[in-house]
Amino acid sequence: MKYAMLIDQTKCIGCGACTVECKGKYDEASYGVLRTEMRKFESGSYPDVKLRYTKHACMHCFVAACKEVCPVDAIWHVEGEEGGMVEIDIETCIGCGACVGACPFEVPVIDEEREKAEKCSFCAFRVVEGESTYCAEACPVGAISFGEREDLIAQGESRVDDLQAAGRDKAHLYGKDDTGVLILIDDDYEVYDLVAEGFTLSSIGWRALSSYGSLAVAAAIGGIGYRVVKNRLDELSKEREEETQA
Repeated sequence: MKYAMLIDQTKCIGCGACTVECKGKYDEASYGVLRTEMRKFESGSYPDVKLRYTKHACMHCFVAACKEVCPVDAIWHVEGEEGGMVEIDIETCIGCGACVGACPFEVPVIDEEREKAEKCSFCAFRVVEGESTYCAEACPVGAISFGEREDLIAQGESRVDDLQAAGRDKAHLYGKDDTGVLILIDDDYEVYDLVAEGFTLSSIGWRALSSYGSLAVAAAIGGIGYRVVKNRLDELSKEREEETQA
């Protein structure tokens, strides 16, 4: 993936400008359905309590669990040198919820009115034309950066060095090996509800395959959707078993 976004949690003030800008530009989703949202995280104990904010949206994984479990191939990686972003084809999506159950970051949401899945698109139609993402342009404090991925990694690592030199020993750049979105955090990844770095489709536990948790969502749209997803998940589970035995 050539381009990336760097989310600097240590700069984020939780203002929600990115959420408002994104919703304003992508208003086809129903009221309350957001492609990106602000989340707050508390850590520590009184009187040493810390409150942090960060942008929660699709991480655009290099190996995307949502793509692997989609029974109708509605999720795909944008091809080409400027691509790599994980997209949803709304016309193909059946709103079954398989992606919701599979995502290790719990990002996709189901728009109940349209019966479609929604998530951040990385403003792919803009990025392939050399433009930035809307959220990066909207952030008033520079907590969201957009650019060449290698440049952002260098920028993030430099910021980490500065923070560690200032005594913030847990400062770390998250996502260098796995995702198109990099997050600069200053505490353990669990504090931010992130999965361990270096995850793969096998190491994230394959929640959708092991527990079929997403089928409850699929069942909500009827028996056909349920059967389609279950059959697809059964096929994937069998393939995983064959790979393990090979």
